[in-house]
Amino acid sequence: MIKFFRKIRQNLLTENKFSKYLIYAIGEIILVVIGILIAVQINNSNENKKLKAQELKILMAFRESLDADSDYRNDSKIVYNKARNSMDYLIIYMENDGPYTDSLKYHFANIAIDWGLTFDFSTYDALKSKDLNLISNEKLRSDIIGYYRYGENLATNFTNRYSGIIDDASKTIFNKHFNQMWSARRSNQQSEMIANDYEQLKTDKEFRYFLRTLRNQNYWFIENTTNNLNDRYKKISKQIEEEIKKLK
Repeated sequence: MIKFFRKIRQNLLTENKFSKYLIYAIGEIILVVIGILIAVQINNSNENKKLKAQELKILMAFRESLDADSDYRNDSKIVYNKARNSMDYLIIYMENDGPYTDSLKYHFANIAIDWGLTFDFSTYDALKSKDLNLISNEKLRSDIIGYYRYGENLATNFTNRYSGIIDDASKTIFNKHFNQMWSARRSNQQSEMIANDYEQLKTDKEFRYFLRTLRNQNYWFIENTTNNLNDRYKKISKQIEEEIKKLK
């Protein structure tokens, strides 16, 4: 093909048909430019396909990470609900001067249950090390970043604060009124905390104040935080599913 065009060029020059040669030269340049543009277009198309494949892979990984977080929160909800229910029960029962029953040792143990949050940051960290802009949907990208920043900062901070409250109580309140405390921190089994003197405990204003305050802290630090994360999770999961459908 190159030899063919070269021969035409030489014939035009030999015949001194300069105007025709000029037109031909311009046409040849246009053909070369068109060829380059087509090559660039093909290359761009291939790159876009690669980027879409990478984006699809990372979104599917995010879906798994977020689902793992949600499963953990659902399990932990059982724990903090148990603690909250025991707090409510003890506050009402003791304020009504209820007598000691053997079941109280389980409720006392429940209020000392520790609680925490777990996040799977692996996919988020991997994306940050590459380029967050790999997620082309700006709204989805912003919501994912917001979810993990909330998890890294506020949610983790609340978890630590609640654990600190239980730790402080073990040193200042529980140690004065109960036979033990640490075994009650095993949230995967029914533990016991037996009051040394229930009648004294029942009239202890410091303990009653702590119990009412812990119930409030249980809501603000745990339940409210968990509900916020669940709302974010539902919103992002829906967006991810829609984006995956578009990319497939």
